[in-house]
Amino acid sequence: MRDELLHVAVGMLNQDGPDGLQTRKIASAAGTSTMAVYTYFGGMSGLIAAIAEEGLRQFDAAMTMPATADPVADLMATGVAYRRYAIERPHMYRLMFGSTSAHGINAPAHNVLTLSLAEIDDQHPSFAHVVRGVHRSMQAGRIAGSSTDEATVVAVAAQFWASVHGFVMLELAGYYGAKGNAVGPVLAALTTNLLIALGDSPEKARESQQASIQR
Repeated sequence: MRDELLHVAVGMLNQDGPDGLQTRKIASAAGTSTMAVYTYFGGMSGLIAAIAEEGLRQFDAAMTMPATADPVADLMATGVAYRRYAIERPHMYRLMFGSTSAHGINAPAHNVLTLSLAEIDDQHPSFAHVVRGVHRSMQAGRIAGSSTDEATVVAVAAQFWASVHGFVMLELAGYYGAKGNAVGPVLAALTTNLLIALGDSPEKARESQQASIQR
């Protein structure tokens, strides 16, 4: 019953947005009473946290792909998959990252900058995709910095996260128009510029970008 309630709630969020998360509607669609929401989740706050956790699990799956010999191309491909998930599930994406709430309740947030690589891999698998891409790029000499300094690896990964998240949020809000017209001139250019600023060569960055597009 817990799984069914969560499945129904995720579907309602994706279809109707956070306003669709009504306890009575969720319980009715799951074939149970509103008491079940409190029994299995302790109330709406617990249900929203579980919805965000399920969204992050799906987010992790959406960014999972085989590694290639080009870590920068893999990092860029992660960004492509990141944006695709957000565009396809805008309500879930906004809820996961606190830009919207349901009934005034926000999904839990966590400080990732104080965590080790192992802790991020275990506790935040979706962000771990970005961290691994940056770590491998550092090890390959494509991004400057010590690949053994975990705090630096995480901080640089957070820069890439901030760039794609900021782009996605503005795109979802309609500031970049429709149909992904800004992906090339804004997001791809921003990512390339960030790579070059972090030590990659313009030629290699462009080659990796083409490889990521072909994937």
